[in-house]
Amino acid sequence: MTILKSLPAVVLLHGDPSLLTGPFWTTWSLDASVALGVFALVAGYIFLTAPGRRTTEQPVSTGQRAAFLAGCLGLLIALGPPLEDWAGLLLAGHMTQHILLTMMAPPLLLLGTPAWLLRPLLRWSLVNRIGYLLTRPLVALVLPAAVFILWHMPALYDAALRFEPLHIVQHQMYIATAFLAWWPLVGPLPEWPRPATLAQCLYLFAQTLPGGLVGSFLSLAQTGLYPYYRDLPRMWGVSLGMDQQIAGLMMWVGASTVYLVLTAVVFFRWAAREEAKERGQTWSSTRSSEPRQDSS
Repeated sequence: MTILKSLPAVVLLHGDPSLLTGPFWTTWSLDASVALGVFALVAGYIFLTAPGRRTTEQPVSTGQRAAFLAGCLGLLIALGPPLEDWAGLLLAGHMTQHILLTMMAPPLLLLGTPAWLLRPLLRWSLVNRIGYLLTRPLVALVLPAAVFILWHMPALYDAALRFEPLHIVQHQMYIATAFLAWWPLVGPLPEWPRPATLAQCLYLFAQTLPGGLVGSFLSLAQTGLYPYYRDLPRMWGVSLGMDQQIAGLMMWVGASTVYLVLTAVVFFRWAAREEAKERGQTWSSTRSSEPRQDSS
């Protein structure tokens, strides 16, 4: 109990003090607002996309449903136990949470959303114009990157950890801008079109830069950058420096690897389509150049 008494009260932002006991360092308690929010999201999606509700629109495929539900699961994993408790004690836990909130949930939710579900929003011309502007590749790259870098500045990041309302704003901004960042790749509305395939490859490569910048800064720093974590008990014997290095490498190497793999997937799928198209054109031209035999 001595260690509990020595903790700053701010650690309670992430859970009950009992999370500091036991091998898993968690209460296994899901916040009611998270549970209700995800439940409402799933229930609303199932209700709006239920078979028979839409007779003139393209039905939602099994793959779309699976993607949307997987995105909701990503939200639960990121904001539920044990990760939510670990995020209050380890910087690496917090980075894992942010990666799930920005790189797992948003693209899966977009993949699972049919265009007709969002199209009513386009009836408002202001929404249509703003949405079109925000989903252009340059804006969708720069705005999330600026938000990401800004929130990782030591003073602001540490303040978010110590002041729960600010922490909630941080997560909301991460999620909102992540939807913008993924739109040029998996956005469902043709009215807000995606860029061409090769432009998508360049876009994906550029997405490695913000995480690489912040991640390298964390990994190579000689001291702990966020005072919040300095006075906390060290989970599983992970030192402050090691924790910060792991968190930095997760962004610098881990997240960048995901973007580079996706770049390769998009490129090779495009190359395969182009090759198939060329073969089809060659076959058609060969058939048309063959002499026709006179049946008489």
